[in-house]
Amino acid sequence: MEKREIVIEYYVNTQYWLDAYYAKNGVLDEEFAQNLNDSTAYNMRHFTIAFDNEKLVILNKDKNETNTFYYQDLYRINKTKIGYLFFINNQNFWFVSNQFFKSFEQQIINDLLQNYINKNQESEIAVIKDYELDVNRLYNLNCYQQKSIIIFIRILTILTLFFLCYLKISDPTKSIYFPTGMLIMFLSLKPAIKIACKKFYDSSDEIWRRAKVTFYNDRLEMISKKKGVVNIIKYNQFYKIKREKKYYLFFTSNVNAYLFYKEEFTADQRETLEENLLQHNNYYPK
Repeated sequence: MEKREIVIEYYVNTQYWLDAYYAKNGVLDEEFAQNLNDSTAYNMRHFTIAFDNEKLVILNKDKNETNTFYYQDLYRINKTKIGYLFFINNQNFWFVSNQFFKSFEQQIINDLLQNYINKNQESEIAVIKDYELDVNRLYNLNCYQQKSIIIFIRILTILTLFFLCYLKISDPTKSIYFPTGMLIMFLSLKPAIKIACKKFYDSSDEIWRRAKVTFYNDRLEMISKKKGVVNIIKYNQFYKIKREKKYYLFFTSNVNAYLFYKEEFTADQRETLEENLLQHNNYYPK
């Protein structure tokens, strides 16, 4: 193959970090990017990168230091809509924006990297791109948590009605007071839960109201759409995981949980996810 080389130059600033983490996580978080820029050392800002057939050479112009990375030795190379991510390991990466290349260089860099893009890319079981912790999701979660109370009141109401009929109480106007009260209590319980969920939602932190959730073989990753924050939890770290009729519950403690509707997955994704979860002792398929 004919040896080809492309050399680009760039400066690390707030826009660089904003683009880099948008490429990585799909989130534009200006505050996070500004904080990263503020913490970037003055001698870690001005770089050139030379790409050839087998490697990239990064020159720190501030320190006059060079690092060489062979494509085949990199942990992973990802191509995104706005540029390339070169992962040194699972966490650390270099971002190179498409804007750094001249128009004719775009095809050349694609050709140079085509055999290495998505190397070591983990297979995703499922992705919920628009997970939203709204009032309805909170309501379903709370109804599950209050399920025993709801069942108890329902049974108590029915037993009370049968008991009063059995006794044949002489004054029917008095005999109906208690079961009527029980019935009112039962009918008002779910609306009361929904009101409580609405109050909780209004006062909750907005960071995790909307997120992108990715399920891998051993963990799930949540990326906040409000902030560039990533929450990674391995399946074996959950307190317990339960499969219900219409949803999955991932408990982080005995009272706190994430709820994911089954309809947010395809049938094949549900099957693969459940096969992976069966490997863990904290999974209860019901």
